[in-house]
Amino acid sequence: MGLILSILMLGLMASLSPATIVVFILVLGTARPRANATGFLFGWAISLTVVFTASYLIGSSRSVRHGDGRTGLMVFEILVGCALVVVSAQQWRRRGVPRVSSAGAGSTRMLGRLRGLGPGGALVLGVLKQPWAITTAAAIFLVHHHAQALVTVIAFACFTVASTASVGLMYVFYARRPGEADAYLERLRARAVASGPAVFAVAALLVGTFLVLDGLLGLTGR
Repeated sequence: MGLILSILMLGLMASLSPATIVVFILVLGTARPRANATGFLFGWAISLTVVFTASYLIGSSRSVRHGDGRTGLMVFEILVGCALVVVSAQQWRRRGVPRVSSAGAGSTRMLGRLRGLGPGGALVLGVLKQPWAITTAAAIFLVHHHAQALVTVIAFACFTVASTASVGLMYVFYARRPGEADAYLERLRARAVASGPAVFAVAALLVGTFLVLDGLLGLTGR
């Protein structure tokens, strides 16, 4: 159960990325919102599956799980955790700095560039916006704890649902209530710009610290 909860925590952190939330809201504001949002989610799913599977297969190979390879795996987990702590510090310094007005201007410019976006471009955007580092960390965490095949599949499903929660819920809301969605998503975009860095900083600090401690315990054999 602790393993699944840890994977869920990683997935929720991926879901809280303010940049992803803002970009997906802008995708919903394009000329073909439903088709583009579907393309974005499809690209997101492809990227998530490929990165997770590749990371898991590389991490679980015999050369990595034994001897110096296993040590390298623990060191990699620690480095990912340290990177998240650094990102946390950067995001924390940005809290309260952006103003809704300046953010709105930036979003307007981005929306202008996305006006002619098609499903293919949205798919590529979904691939690029999927948080590869966190997805890799989730796969490496499972390898470290020698998760069985069934547990790995369940953990992957949990990570997929948790990491896609924010964009998935926005898509469902837009599809069910398009008349109300524009105003609500605009308010959500403003909140993501204003408070997103602080929320993401706290989540990144918690997950980063967890990964560092987990990797250190692995190196000491505990």
